[in-house]
Amino acid sequence: MVVRIFIFIFGSCIGSFLNVCIHRIPKEKSIVSPGSFCPKCETSIKWYDNIPLLSYLFLRGRCRNCGGKISLRYPIVELITAAFFVVLYLELGFSIELLKYIFLFSLLTVVSFIDIEYHAIPVHLCFLGIIAGLFFSLEPTLRLLKSGVFDLGALPLYAAFKGLLFGFGFTYLFKFFGDIFIDFYLKLRKKESIEGERESLGLGDVDFMGMVGVFLGVKSVVLVFFIAPFLALGYSIFAIIFKKSHLIPYLPYLSLATVVTFFWRDRILSFIF
Repeated sequence: MVVRIFIFIFGSCIGSFLNVCIHRIPKEKSIVSPGSFCPKCETSIKWYDNIPLLSYLFLRGRCRNCGGKISLRYPIVELITAAFFVVLYLELGFSIELLKYIFLFSLLTVVSFIDIEYHAIPVHLCFLGIIAGLFFSLEPTLRLLKSGVFDLGALPLYAAFKGLLFGFGFTYLFKFFGDIFIDFYLKLRKKESIEGERESLGLGDVDFMGMVGVFLGVKSVVLVFFIAPFLALGYSIFAIIFKKSHLIPYLPYLSLATVVTFFWRDRILSFIF
């Protein structure tokens, strides 16, 4: 129990850092310097006002200096990250795999909330994930080679590269033909579209699926790709009816589908087949 509490606290601290990344990366600001400050009055935040989860409650969601409202996103990200850390620890124990998927789930959190707030995702975050995923697959590959295993199909690095290429290729093909279909439909209806409505998927989604392939493999790419639309269905209907728009932040649903696939992939595949 003590270990779980420590991991929860550590996860909430990492969540606090992820909030900095979410706020600063889209604005191309350093995530290291300066220290935390209020986005409204830009006053530096004291350490006792920067305690994950607790400070938000003690300050009642407002800046001590200017009284400005603190976004609910801050405690949500901290809580989600802390919960992920504990669940991953219970699933994987202390291991390299734990570090690997802590990195992945942290990255999923950052890209999802950036997409929610800015409807965009810096491509370099997905490439960072791809590089990290390949790096994490290198050590077990070298270990297998050292033990005398030379079967290409059994090497994690090979599986990571195969997942990367499949994630890119499969998703881009869908985007390519989907864009053609949407363009044909709009011309048939003689309807003008706003920027972005002629895209079935953004290139950021393609990069994201390449990253998923590196970490989770080919089968997971397919599952994530087909689970995400079902998760997004409710908000999509809401956006069409009330916002009169087909544009939605899609990365949160791809991320949620990735989480579902990570924990329940084998059960889902067993059910399907």
